Amino acid sequence: MKKEIERKYAVKYLPKNIEIEKIQKIEQAFLYKDENTIIRIRKVENNQKIEYVYTVKTKGDISYDNKYQIGKKYEIESNITKELYDELLKKKISNKITKTRIVVPIENNLKVEIDIYDDYLQGFLTAEVEFPKEEQAEQFKKPEWIGKEIGYKEFSNRKLAEMTQEQFRSKVSDEFMENNQRIIEALKRRYGNGFTT
Repeated sequence: MKKEIERKYAVKYLPKNIEIEKIQKIEQAFLYKDENTIIRIRKVENNQKIEYVYTVKTKGDISYDNKYQIGKKYEIESNITKELYDELLKKKISNKITKTRIVVPIENNLKVEIDIYDDYLQGFLTAEVEFPKEEQAEQFKKPEWIGKEIGYKEFSNRKLAEMTQEQFRSKVSDEFMENNQRIIEALKRRYGNGFTT
């Protein structure tokens, strides 16, 4: 069981010389939640290869401050078959989230995962950074192109999966969404439509 430590941000812009390590298409939904535990299933497509993953996340003995900026959970993952994934998807308790993930390496062997959401979250764009240690997360100096911290209090994937489109749009400004759209259009011009679902 590994400890997942991450921070979540808006994106100001993408630098011209950005290095993309990989692009993934992700579909996910939640099967269970209580005060301490969530269970998620996910389909991940990367270069024609498709994986189906069953994930249990639990707070365990982890405590949070009120800001909830650093996401911390214990995580257990296992691969499942397509058949089991399709069967479990029928039992989801949340909306299905679809997104494109662009993985960008940065300094200190860290990676930024830029998620571009589709469907009812169309135009939402975030950047997550996962850390091996909590101290590294606390001391992280973000690159200039990464924007303000969004945190997990309102915009964790679990909470997003529970929102209607109207609820989601009430939590984000027009300015934020317009900037996201400019970034998405720039990606389309640079890489074509292959990066979107």
